[in-house]
Amino acid sequence: MKALFISILSFLSIVPFSQKLNAQSFEFFKLAPQVVSIPYIQDSTQFVQIKAVVKNNTTNTINFRFARLVNDLPAGWETQMCYDLCYSPFTDSIPLLGDPDYVLAPNQIDTFFYIDFIGESKGLGTAVVKMYNTADEYDFVQDTFRVGIGSINIEQTGNEISTSYKLEQNYPNPFNPETTISFSIPMNDNVSLKIYNLLGRELTSLLDNEPLKAGSYNYNFNAGNYSLTSGVYFYKLITSEFTDMKKMILVK
Repeated sequence: MKALFISILSFLSIVPFSQKLNAQSFEFFKLAPQVVSIPYIQDSTQFVQIKAVVKNNTTNTINFRFARLVNDLPAGWETQMCYDLCYSPFTDSIPLLGDPDYVLAPNQIDTFFYIDFIGESKGLGTAVVKMYNTADEYDFVQDTFRVGIGSINIEQTGNEISTSYKLEQNYPNPFNPETTISFSIPMNDNVSLKIYNLLGRELTSLLDNEPLKAGSYNYNFNAGNYSLTSGVYFYKLITSEFTDMKKMILVK
């Protein structure tokens, strides 16, 4: 059985895609889009590793721990939390009970935390992790980690083969929270479908170089899976021979 390992890394100098949730004394946020999407590969176990920043905003030493609050996964998937070392997928709190707390020196920043998503099937997995100060139960911060494997929200429509590439206007538009993005390709091709915000920043890849047969397709996009707020967004179709972008409006 083949295995595919993907690590989602970044530099501390960039602005992260996830929203920073500031605790009183520290920060904890992932270095990744709201949803990390990868193609489905049959008969392969796929690993997606997402790193996060841990930052002490004070001039005091902080003792802290991590707790996995949500682990909503397709059947057969697992997640495991890591901080210097990786723990069992069945472990919801690290370090283990009885082990010393993790420690952040004054003003320290590190990227030692990461979470692995491991799966063989198509689907969308969600994990919510909380970082908390062991000396103050009200001093905590959390972030949501999401991974999608395969184009689980796409369907081919009819048997007719299109004679040209085409990206349709999404319907309905405006929408809340779901809309359909339709497109056609006249030949077998690798297809990417990306979502951008008004500033042109890529939020996620709904399709990431996905091999599709010639035909017409509908993609059911649910903004609720991506924690999007009301506003203007853009979706872009990219193939080997064609690129097009259109605007859509989310109204909550």
